[in-house]
Amino acid sequence: MKNLFIIIGIILMAGCTTVKYNGTDAFVKEVDYPEVNKVITAFVGDNLVQKGTITEENVLHVYKAIDGALYDIPAKKYSQIGYDQEQDFYLATGVIRGGLSDPIQALALKKEQDAELCVVTIFGGSACYQGEYERKKQLSEKGNSFQQTLIYSGRVGEKINIGYREFSNNTARPAFNNDVEYDLSSSNTIGYKGALIEVLKADNSSITYKLIRNFP
Repeated sequence: MKNLFIIIGIILMAGCTTVKYNGTDAFVKEVDYPEVNKVITAFVGDNLVQKGTITEENVLHVYKAIDGALYDIPAKKYSQIGYDQEQDFYLATGVIRGGLSDPIQALALKKEQDAELCVVTIFGGSACYQGEYERKKQLSEKGNSFQQTLIYSGRVGEKINIGYREFSNNTARPAFNNDVEYDLSSSNTIGYKGALIEVLKADNSSITYKLIRNFP
């Protein structure tokens, strides 16, 4: 059985792959919610208003662990480190090599559909496997994501409570957070930091409203 693995290894390690470390494409998505003058119903804890940008990056999501003859690839997300015309390259953190296998350099996945996922060694060889995996996008820790949000916190008597939150790179900025109380007996139009909404109906579990103006 060991000899069989060695033969398989020799076959799989044929060829030479050069790993590229030229990063990944960043995708900036604008967030502007909801539409102006559209009637919306939200519940306690829901976002009423959102404005900002989200920066995303490419990752490889392996859904089911791959138990290979030479390498084991755990089920997790792997960050992209580079690409060329034919394939994408990902960090191989967590990939386990067998005792007779060469040290690991990266993961590689050709851009063609149903491509095998390959473990690339420091010598440029590769061992490739079929499996359950998908290219996806996730929030980038290196990007400049920023969001402003108003959150509904319920009603007591004639007063409703609204929370203001700021997020930078998917992390809350506590110093800029605030909770504000509005008296609907005075006005059903409420605003914070330039965002303005008209409250049509509100109770302690939900609110129906229209956005008049989003954050500038």
